[in-house]
Parts: sequence; C-alpha cells; structure tokens
Amino acid sequence: MADNDIGPAAQKLRTRFITPRSRRARWLLLAFMLLLAAGCWPVIMLFNRPVVAGGLPLMALWSYVIVFASVALMALANQLLAKDRDNTGPRHDQASEESREP
Repeated sequence: MADNDIGPAAQKLRTRFITPRSRRARWLLLAFMLLLAAGCWPVIMLFNRPVVAGGLPLMALWSYVIVFASVALMALANQLLAKDRDNTGPRHDQASEESREP
C-alpha cells in the first residue's frame, strides 16, 4: 500500500524511532539493552549447569537476578528521568491539561 492511499490524516501518524535526548537517558538505554542481552540464550547457556547455589539451581538463581535487576533498573530510571523532566519544564500530560473550574 502506497503512502498516498492511506489518506492525509493517517500520513501524519507515521511511526518513528524516538532516541533518548539526555546523556542519562542514553546510559539507561544501554543498561536496559545489556539487561536484555543477559536474558538471551548465549548468556543463559553459561548458567545452565547442574549446580546448586544458595539452595537453588544456578539457572533459577540467574532468573531471579534478571528479574530483580529489571525492577531495580526501572525504579532507577523513574528516579533519574523524573529529575530530567523537572529541569526541562512541563511534561506532556501537564501541558495538555487545561484548568477546569466548576
């Protein structure tokens, strides 16, 4: 389907890749990508051994590490990026809200 077949309103809604604007956001993106890589098969293969550590198989322990690291990274990102939003001005949801008086 060509772009001219979808209509003018739909042409404005093209998807695009949004890149992080601050250095802090770039580092968080890199950390998230490394965390994703830690959960992929070549890395998991290193922990798929018949070893028990802390009463858990090594594979289960690695799964817990990835889950807790994901939660910690998301919490850290919320804290750090909230500081960026406070420094740059009103957020999108705040800027689009009109004052509503009864």
